[in-house]
Amino acid sequence: MEKLFYQDTHMIDFEASVLECIQEADGRFRILLDRTAFFPEEGGQGADSGTLGDLKILDVQIKKDLIYHYVAKPLKEGSLVKGHVDWAQRFDYMQQHTGEHIISGLVHSEYGYDNVGFHLGAEEVTLDFNGTLHLEQMREIERAANRVIWRNLPVLVSFPPSEVLAKLEYRSKLALTENVRIVEIPGVDVCACCAPHVESTGQIGMIKVVNIQSHRGGVRVNILCGERALSDYSLRQDSVGAISVLLSAKQDKVTEAVKRLKEEGLQAKERANDLQAKFLALQVDALPSPEYSPNAVLFTGELDAIAVRNTVNGLCARYPGYCAVFSGDEASGYRYIVGSASSDCREIARLLRERFGAKGGGSAPMVQGSIRAAKDEILSLFS
Repeated sequence: MEKLFYQDTHMIDFEASVLECIQEADGRFRILLDRTAFFPEEGGQGADSGTLGDLKILDVQIKKDLIYHYVAKPLKEGSLVKGHVDWAQRFDYMQQHTGEHIISGLVHSEYGYDNVGFHLGAEEVTLDFNGTLHLEQMREIERAANRVIWRNLPVLVSFPPSEVLAKLEYRSKLALTENVRIVEIPGVDVCACCAPHVESTGQIGMIKVVNIQSHRGGVRVNILCGERALSDYSLRQDSVGAISVLLSAKQDKVTEAVKRLKEEGLQAKERANDLQAKFLALQVDALPSPEYSPNAVLFTGELDAIAVRNTVNGLCARYPGYCAVFSGDEASGYRYIVGSASSDCREIARLLRERFGAKGGGSAPMVQGSIRAAKDEILSLFS
């Protein structure tokens, strides 16, 4: 099979003969051509997309060096078919993959770590290294990678003979000895790779490291290259711009504005909690005394769960029966906590479930959950 993507990575239109058309169990048709410009899923990179005739390419896979194209309808064996590769995706993938080589080559030369995992999909590019790196280290790698782009270095592709390959130092996850395709960026990286690449580093445009996290004893790095990086920057700029308007702050001051807003929010929450505690104290004081009613039941608006639990605990110290707080309203429902120092609260939980379809559970001293029912109906269980 003739792999046209190795002859010309910019080839998007070609004509080929249909050698085989077989229907798979899933209903798709597997097409084998005598030549193809479609790069299959291989080496951590997703397959090219496009069309064969008027049929959309659903997938492209390689098995035993044969490239199979998957489509929804059959093509006649022996016929000629025109293929069209989606150039936007091909060029995007080339930008991402060559960018990955630059990052991996720089990490290897600077820290000695190997790229032990690589995934290039339609939305993200991940690189896994077998050593730890910190954010500032990756930022320096990012700066160095973009300097490589600005130098517009050539991206060289070759199939060295065995005797040359044996002496060549290159990155590879496999022990390869022959028919090895080498992709070289002079002074930056030499790596065995099967995928199409840009012709020079300047075609990448830019590289941005967007995330770094610990992964299996090393780190996983997410990068964006070319148009993906530009689109991401535009999205983030739009977000920062919208936030700056909402906060009435300059874009370079939004972090300080958010910190200030967060602090104000915490102070407001403290004041609300204080008022909440005072409000609950007033409601507790208005309850009938234990001499008149062994049970204590409060209905309040939305309250903090900790405040509700503390109130129930306080009531249990005074009342011998069931002590309950229902927080919320009849329209949207209540969150409840019921406690008791002497009675089994699971019995109340059972009645709430049976009569009103309440949800929740707990242990004998305390149960909690949610319920939708009228206040008077709930109170009838405690009277």
